[in-house]
Amino acid sequence: MVDLQFDQLFSLLGRGNTGGNLHRERATILLLVLLAASFTSSSLAETRSAQDMAKECRVAVDLSQGRVEKNFENTLFTGECIGYIQGAGDASLAMADNVKWFRVCVPDNTSTMTLIQKFIAFVDKNPKYTLASTAFQLMLAQEYPCKK
Repeated sequence: MVDLQFDQLFSLLGRGNTGGNLHRERATILLLVLLAASFTSSSLAETRSAQDMAKECRVAVDLSQGRVEKNFENTLFTGECIGYIQGAGDASLAMADNVKWFRVCVPDNTSTMTLIQKFIAFVDKNPKYTLASTAFQLMLAQEYPCKK
């Protein structure tokens, strides 16, 4: 972290060299807020529950088939689902290429919508898998095993 004197901080904030106690207190509070924000974003990992992701993916299927309104929330859920499934799929393919014990063979012509529908069905049948990442990996292994 950059070591700034209070007067330098005021100068960066466009307040000049004030040196007053009130400004020092404000600068201290600002530094503490910035420090807390930098630790918060890196120390909290976001995990997605399989049920929540399946709910968002249901909206994606419904939106693609015209069964729900094309509003902000539904579009957001659809984007979350598509992005997650595509990202998890890409990571799975990289893992399958580099980890001997993980073998899935997803055909190149498999659409994202097909993966979404299979993911929803897997989560519905297997509620014991609570993390979306685990459910997705197991769905791939079940649906697309490599033929020996």
